[in-house]
Amino acid sequence: MNLVTFRIIGNPVIPNVSWVKVGKGLNVIKAFDAEQARFLFKMLQAINPPYDLKKIDHFRDLPLYTSTQKQTRKIIPSKKTAAIAIFTAPLQFVKELAAIDPVFFETDRIECGRRFDQSRWINFVELSSSTRWSEIESIVRGLLSSVGPNAVSTVGRLQKTIATLRSSDRIKGEIAVELRGQLEELRQFLLKNEQAQLDHCLHAVDRAQHFRQAKDVAEKHLPLFFTITRSMLDYPIQTADDASTMETSTTLFDFLIKRLEKGGHADAVSLKQRLHQINLSLQTIDSGLAPHFREEGISIILEGSQNGFVLPFIEMLPVCKVEMLLSALAAMHKQL
Repeated sequence: MNLVTFRIIGNPVIPNVSWVKVGKGLNVIKAFDAEQARFLFKMLQAINPPYDLKKIDHFRDLPLYTSTQKQTRKIIPSKKTAAIAIFTAPLQFVKELAAIDPVFFETDRIECGRRFDQSRWINFVELSSSTRWSEIESIVRGLLSSVGPNAVSTVGRLQKTIATLRSSDRIKGEIAVELRGQLEELRQFLLKNEQAQLDHCLHAVDRAQHFRQAKDVAEKHLPLFFTITRSMLDYPIQTADDASTMETSTTLFDFLIKRLEKGGHADAVSLKQRLHQINLSLQTIDSGLAPHFREEGISIILEGSQNGFVLPFIEMLPVCKVEMLLSALAAMHKQL
């Protein structure tokens, strides 16, 4: 998925602005000062950072109250969004979602946000994540009226359930489980030509569950948000356990290497093979720096080469370091 637009909300350092569009290639965002730029990317990175948000509270400095000309209200962290990002949904990904429910063929944008309490939400743009009772009410009542006296007990339980529902109610959670079970009980009393109507209702009742499954899939497809700071240009590869240093991105390579070692790639041979694949990917990049990784003892070294000579990362110009880091991070991220 590719980021197409984002918005930062509620940070006093960054005034609330309209959506920021992101185009292909290099995008330059001009801030009034370094602090604004730092907070903007810090909050945007919270959408899907390469570290545990529980260890680094991105939103600890956000205001606890919101004020207008007429009143001051306390902010409820679990309901207030701090950062929103919208991604494209590539065709292959849409097909994966459509295997859960054909309704996802209608989506091409996925919206993701972080709340003040650091919880994350995901929406599929222009798709409703659950069914309203009004969408299937007339069909269900029609089916109830068509069954014979043998279905008295089943009909009674179902009528008791739907009597509590209003037209605007969403069919999800416990009510969806209960309604589904009672509708299935009704199947044995329906005529063959009524089975399709029942299946339609069951599919509508399952919509909330399908969306939960689709959101789990979407979370796995979210790209990681990396930041490259001045400290990383000075110290390209550094192992550190202190969570606070992760915010300056000095442990990105260490983080990615650990990710490569997981999932059946824990032994040195497998890691070596994965690094080889990453280097093959780096060879496809049009760069005069020829970035590549090599193992040196227990460390992973990033370096370049030019005309047969090795170019140590630490000796490169800042602009070359940025090019090397972006290429290396992209290749490693692709492998993961």
